[in-house]
Amino acid sequence: MKIIKYWVLLLFLIFLIGLCLTQAGPKTQEWHSPLYEIQLSYHYTSQCNPGYCEGEKILEFVANVYNVAFGHSLTPDFPCWYYDSELGVTLPLWGHSDGDAQVTDVEICPHLSGAGVEPQNIVNRNNNFTINLSILPRAIAKDIEEQIQEEEWYELEPTPIAPQVWFQFQAITPFSNPAYEWENSDGNGLNTSLSVFFRVALLELMNGNEIMIEVPEVDECGQGEWNIRFQPQK
Repeated sequence: MKIIKYWVLLLFLIFLIGLCLTQAGPKTQEWHSPLYEIQLSYHYTSQCNPGYCEGEKILEFVANVYNVAFGHSLTPDFPCWYYDSELGVTLPLWGHSDGDAQVTDVEICPHLSGAGVEPQNIVNRNNNFTINLSILPRAIAKDIEEQIQEEEWYELEPTPIAPQVWFQFQAITPFSNPAYEWENSDGNGLNTSLSVFFRVALLELMNGNEIMIEVPEVDECGQGEWNIRFQPQK
């Protein structure tokens, strides 16, 4: 899923404005969730059409995000904030980065060159991912939801009446040392990031429930699916 991260600056502005208005608004009911471990997996397969679909034939990816807790938000711009259980206070953090990830399997489709169809071999692998799990402010979440529906990344269920929390998960490697790189007689290709947007019912987090989420994706070459599990730590 390729999206221009144009909303980063807007995220910062929304946060500052909301924080300044905190004292003017009504007092928010305090709540805190238990610690969660979030497990993510992604599977993608392509139909592999040389000359048109020449990216990943198979892609398997797994990740874990550790020690994540949530709490009440002091501004209506965010549905909730991250919570630091050691300090006992809610913290307006940009994202949570305690985690790890790895590409467990990847194959690349054949390439159509001037000499004919040729295999594309993996020449570099790197699982030194930087993890980030972000809570999106309400304005950005609405924009993301509209983009998903317009571009049909996957069939999004109707927005329920109950409040939702939109997240973005990202796993990123340096451009100079990508997650994987492949080559052919005409050049090479590489991938440095995997990313997914998904939403969770706010009440599920407040109650500390175990949560299972599936995010199917379809493009012109194949299909994939994210499976995401919020596992409360006892």
